[in-house]
Amino acid sequence: MAESKIDKNKIPELLKAVSADYTLYGPKDEAGIVAMGRINSVEELMLDYRNSTISAKELFLPRAEVVYEFDGQKFVDDKLSDEKRVIFGMRPCDCRALALLDRNFDTDQVKDPFYITRRQNTIVVALACNQPASSCFCTVTGGDPFGQEGADVLLGDIGDSLLAKAVTPKGKDFLASYSKFFLRQGSGNWDKQAKEARNKIKTELNIENIKSCLDDRFENDVWKTVSLKCLGCGACSYLCPTCYCFDLVDEKTSTGVKKVRTWDCCMFPLFTKHASGHNPRDVNSARLRQKIMHKFSYYMERYGVNGCVGCGRCVRRCPVNLDIRGVLEQLMAAPNIATEK
Repeated sequence: MAESKIDKNKIPELLKAVSADYTLYGPKDEAGIVAMGRINSVEELMLDYRNSTISAKELFLPRAEVVYEFDGQKFVDDKLSDEKRVIFGMRPCDCRALALLDRNFDTDQVKDPFYITRRQNTIVVALACNQPASSCFCTVTGGDPFGQEGADVLLGDIGDSLLAKAVTPKGKDFLASYSKFFLRQGSGNWDKQAKEARNKIKTELNIENIKSCLDDRFENDVWKTVSLKCLGCGACSYLCPTCYCFDLVDEKTSTGVKKVRTWDCCMFPLFTKHASGHNPRDVNSARLRQKIMHKFSYYMERYGVNGCVGCGRCVRRCPVNLDIRGVLEQLMAAPNIATEK
């Protein structure tokens, strides 16, 4: 498909036009960190960032949401949001994370109406990653700093302008609706920028056989070694754009009770604790093993791809500098035998 471009000095005009038709979200400063939040004025939008500390996951799977209420006489379903949204400036790793979340929340077996409605009502405009951080490893996990998966439109920074390419029919309609801001443009610079961005990712890690490797080492004592530093704080899971574990809790209201879905984390001891008091994952090594196995074995077994996009948030924000890349290297280097009991 032919590409177009927009001069950077035209972007404020574009955003004002978009915000007149949609609720606009994008990267912005929130208390000193970059988060994907609602853009109330175009000056808030940050396009010169590397990646947000908090991903756009919470725009599709909120930290807490009411799924239904009981008023004492009847059940009242929570109204699905009809908000029409544009997320402008998401990085390709986070867009790819949405594609992975789709596999879990929108399947033939499971249809989550809250997630699906938000997904359908949102246009995702991705911004390619020209300057990957040293903690980024998207190319290791099957992604790309100029990747298109999960996005409707892909933008690429080429200096004084942004190249634009429609990825989906929804993206094509978006560009057509605001065509007065864009000029027709070939793809020459696009390929050059994409290649340069890929070459900036220095992580060299071959995880082609990671599933079988982890499966063979499930009972190995190497898990105790790699988990020694882990605090079990759950920061990695909460910041991860593909972690989707949740809990359902009942909360009393003035007229009845409401059912609330909240984020949860497999790194917490209570996540698997039974009412009897028994906990099948009562030690930190078992919980870290579950997290790693889910990303690189169980998810692949169920959906055919690994569940990590290599965004590097867990690397950057771990309070004890437990680097998942190093953990995978240690696991793959461990003897291919189960530790004898």
